[in-house]
Amino acid sequence: MQVYAKILLFLSITFLFSCKRDLSPNPLIIQGNLNLNDNHFNSQLPFPMEGEWIFTPGVFQFEPSENSIYVSIPDVPNWNSFQTTKKEEGLEIGTYQITIQLPKETNRLTFYFLAMHSDCQVFQDRELIGEFGSIVDDSRPLDRMPILIHLKPTNQSSIKLTLFVKNRFYRWGGIRITPIFGSEDSIVHSIQVSQLKETILAGGLIFIGLYQLGIYFTRRKVSGSLYFFFFCFLMFFQILVTGSQSLFLILGKEYGELVYRIDLFTEYMGVICGLMYIHCLTKEYIHKNLIYGYSLVILIPILNTIFGSIQSISRYHYYVLYLIIIALVILFYLIFRYIKDKRSGSIYLGLSVILLITAATNDIILTLFHKQGTFYLNIGLLLFVFFQSLFLSKHISGEIVSAEIKFKDVLFQLIQSEKLSSIGMTVTSVAHEINSPLSAVILTSDSIRDNISDFFRQLPQMESISKKSFPFVLSLIEYSMSDQSLPTGLEFRQKKAIFLDELKKNQILYSDQYAEIFVTVGIKEIPNEWIQILNQYNSKSLVLMAEKIVNILLGTNAIQSSANRAIKIAQALKNFTHFDPKAEMKTIHLSDSLHQILTILQGSLKHGIELKTNFVEIPPINCYPDELNQVWTNMIQNATQSMNGKGKLTIEINQTILKNNPFAFVSIEDTGPGVSKEILDKIFDPFFTTKPIGQGTGLGLYISKQIIEKHKGFIDVISTKGITKFIVYLPYLDKTNTVNEDSDSTLISNK
Repeated sequence: MQVYAKILLFLSITFLFSCKRDLSPNPLIIQGNLNLNDNHFNSQLPFPMEGEWIFTPGVFQFEPSENSIYVSIPDVPNWNSFQTTKKEEGLEIGTYQITIQLPKETNRLTFYFLAMHSDCQVFQDRELIGEFGSIVDDSRPLDRMPILIHLKPTNQSSIKLTLFVKNRFYRWGGIRITPIFGSEDSIVHSIQVSQLKETILAGGLIFIGLYQLGIYFTRRKVSGSLYFFFFCFLMFFQILVTGSQSLFLILGKEYGELVYRIDLFTEYMGVICGLMYIHCLTKEYIHKNLIYGYSLVILIPILNTIFGSIQSISRYHYYVLYLIIIALVILFYLIFRYIKDKRSGSIYLGLSVILLITAATNDIILTLFHKQGTFYLNIGLLLFVFFQSLFLSKHISGEIVSAEIKFKDVLFQLIQSEKLSSIGMTVTSVAHEINSPLSAVILTSDSIRDNISDFFRQLPQMESISKKSFPFVLSLIEYSMSDQSLPTGLEFRQKKAIFLDELKKNQILYSDQYAEIFVTVGIKEIPNEWIQILNQYNSKSLVLMAEKIVNILLGTNAIQSSANRAIKIAQALKNFTHFDPKAEMKTIHLSDSLHQILTILQGSLKHGIELKTNFVEIPPINCYPDELNQVWTNMIQNATQSMNGKGKLTIEINQTILKNNPFAFVSIEDTGPGVSKEILDKIFDPFFTTKPIGQGTGLGLYISKQIIEKHKGFIDVISTKGITKFIVYLPYLDKTNTVNEDSDSTLISNK
């Protein structure tokens, strides 16, 4: 409520100062006489020359005649009803006269004619002192430029002011806007103040209009922003051609007709753009066909302001004003619904539009009823610009927040898409890596089943194990399980020959069979205490029993090892495809992150690629682990693809000091063909790729760079022929746990 109170207070103060008028009564013209004897123009503000002018229709004459009447201006600003001839309505001539009783202090007194819409000559005691257009030359263009006409110095106590007025263009003839009278200094000052206000308002309109144009071209080309720009642009010119009509300072008075056309064109077109702008914010409240249909109707008088004659423009102007009232009603309805639904920025938008509607309605009523009064359109536009600035600030800030949320969602989708792309590229390798241990499990389980089945079939023929023989069986099993690296090929044959010679020397029966079994189960040497047992009659039964037990135990170990390997691959793949929706930072070791990715990509690395890792033990780092996993995957895959599956891949983890700040870094180097200098600056651009169509999205390095910059880090690229190195630098956000650059480092692995 405090915000609303401040707004209302601002409105009250603004209107109070804008509508404030001099409370002292202004001199009035009474029956053609204006008595200024007691006026002091050094202190009195300029005042409008209101009252009873002597008007003689149809003639130019310096003395009143029997046809002369008193016309009250501004109450009767139209002479049409007083003309006696049958000329086209309003296109006539007439004479206005008053007698002025001059003040004692005759400073430089001045008339300010804001606009006449007619040709006019001004006489002081029958001497011409100024004019609008030409009452003699009908080929002269319309003259609407505001003009100051100074009274000539005189010793007389009174003067007679006569105006010859000829209407050649405008339907509503006569003095429509009352001249202003006062000292030259005060009138010039009021004009300067008016021009300053108009300049500030026009500048504000252009500024906010250009701002919205920028929004239109940078934020999905929202049509409402474009309509608002056009509205501000049109109102900018509307300000220049009304009031003090500053546009004449640029064009000159000979362009009066152009200024008049611009005046009505911007007025009509501004209504359409304003209506379109509000409709873009309130589309659900009214059908668009109604807005478009109304705009097409207004388009007819708009075209007339461009191609029609001055007479036709003035003839239809009042009918168009009625149409504009309809637009104001529609606007009021839309804003009422907008405020009622309490939508974002409804107070600012509603107040600004309501104030503008109020000001425009006031001006239209005064024009329709030919009344002299204060026009508030400029004030309405000023308040409109002010509140629209607040509304757009609130509205756009909300859009920015929404856009940031959407950007995060899009980035998430891009990362997930790139992850899926990476998974698709490594799915064969991962499938093979998981299939290998699973196949081992299946084969080993079959072997265990056969061994157990065979063991039970042979059990009746086997001798029982005595206390004296049990240590032999137990030691044979323990020796076999102590080292599971079994010899193959030539080493197997050599070891068997050694065992065979030793057994034959001791005259052991079944020496060849024993030697085969000992090498198969992994015995390295035959202990001396075994020789005595092997010479016993039941030694064969004991050796075969131990062999079966060893094979069963080795099979269970193989199953456990293969299962652990499959679990490790599955967990690494699960961690890789996972994305933390809360995007919470975690403290991790970079080596753990790299090991996880290398586990997933192991299948594509072990065929033809020599992998060398140099992971130095460095302090853990605060980061978004899931996003960094994507970076390592992109870079390692790019490296392996650039080498076509054959080459050397070197990955290093270490830390350094850059600009007095500690950084961890990960270096990924490959022996591929390198990156040419021509495209080195483009590799991080979105959708840029050197891969054939269908084999790359061009988003990998772009996303990687975005992720690294999100971590306040950066990527450096060093590429020569045969070597390409990407170095990712990540700052330690928490510098308390960093290792000194010169301190000893411990090597985790160097393969």
